[in-house]
Amino acid sequence: MERQKRRVGRPAKPVLGREIIAQQALELVVADGLDRLTMNQLAKKLGVTVSALYNHVDNKADVVLLIQDALVSQVSLDVMLKLIAREATLEEALSDWARSYRAVFAEYPSLIPLIAVTPVSDAPQTLRMYNTVAQAVLSAGIPDEHVMRVIIAFESFLFGSALDINAPPTIFDARDSSIESAWLQRVVSASMTQQQVEQADASHPKDPIDMQNFYADVPFRFGLDALIRQTLTLVEP
Repeated sequence: MERQKRRVGRPAKPVLGREIIAQQALELVVADGLDRLTMNQLAKKLGVTVSALYNHVDNKADVVLLIQDALVSQVSLDVMLKLIAREATLEEALSDWARSYRAVFAEYPSLIPLIAVTPVSDAPQTLRMYNTVAQAVLSAGIPDEHVMRVIIAFESFLFGSALDINAPPTIFDARDSSIESAWLQRVVSASMTQQQVEQADASHPKDPIDMQNFYADVPFRFGLDALIRQTLTLVEP
């Protein structure tokens, strides 16, 4: 009996791998939350057996690292690399990295508490990002002992800014104009008026983000400028 020849070319279905697992796990977590993610559920979504899944990941914690890497790999390091090559300034590199970081995590706000506390030791893309940022900041003249405080300060601000994008624009509105909220309402009203003016200013860079909170961008620019200015003061002459 003649043996059937194996077909030449790519398989009709992508071969199971960690990148595919990460993307499908990310979709599940966004849809249902991390608590409801199970290895059985993930295997079903991938159309494989659980045993096949375990050929690529050890457990749920391993999947969480894949999710972290899948997100962090989207953060731009282009200008950080230019800074290392002395083709960009520290200010340009920090601005590009921060804006990209915020844009990526603004799409997945529910994952911020997870990513913020997940160790990076077994996440290669995450390690690469931090290593590149550290090298770039050092190359700009920031002393070794100050680099981590810069990175952590930026990240703390960026996580909050990513959440703010998804906040309701009326988050500071009081239910009435009582004396308990009079001062708050005064500054909220003035802030909204000013921000509408600043938002219309074409000289400010605009990020391609679908913002639920129209008022999130101006405070972000204010905070980012402050962080960059403070970081520049650390540069050794």
